Amino acid sequence: MRRLCLGLLLACAPSCQGKGASGDGPKTGNATPGVEFNGKTNKGADFSLAGYRDKVVLVNIWATWCGPCVKELPELQKLHHAHGSDFAVVGINIDKPRLHPKMEAMIAQHGIDYPVVVDPDGQSLQTFGVQGYPTSVLIDRNGVVRWRREGIIQPTDAEADTAIKAALAAG
Repeated sequence: MRRLCLGLLLACAPSCQGKGASGDGPKTGNATPGVEFNGKTNKGADFSLAGYRDKVVLVNIWATWCGPCVKELPELQKLHHAHGSDFAVVGINIDKPRLHPKMEAMIAQHGIDYPVVVDPDGQSLQTFGVQGYPTSVLIDRNGVVRWRREGIIQPTDAEADTAIKAALAAG
């Protein structure tokens, strides 16, 4: 019975896909309605996505057990600082509490200084329509989703860079 439950859980849960720029992941073009997300950061601070309305935000949903997610962390850190004060990266970690020490170690190892929201109950999965990990969602200053990627953002990712620059230029 335990194996059956575990098998069903794995079959139904979003997977760690690590799709590249040429995979099924990128979505551009049509803007989708604004999203709201609230929670607590790994440092215990209250977090509200609405508090970032004056910025373009790249939300990245990730897990410590997802190899592509971990591989992507250095690139996200670079992006966080590459586009000035009008842009921010926000991580949402979906690990269960028992893995939070591992999450903290990865944050320290990669020098992550952008906010990381802990979401052990997986609320972000529905909010952002997560199909697999990592998932990144670009949100403009009005809270509207302008681009998404289901899969890894590679270094010098032209599509991600173009989407970010377009959202920043839109004002």
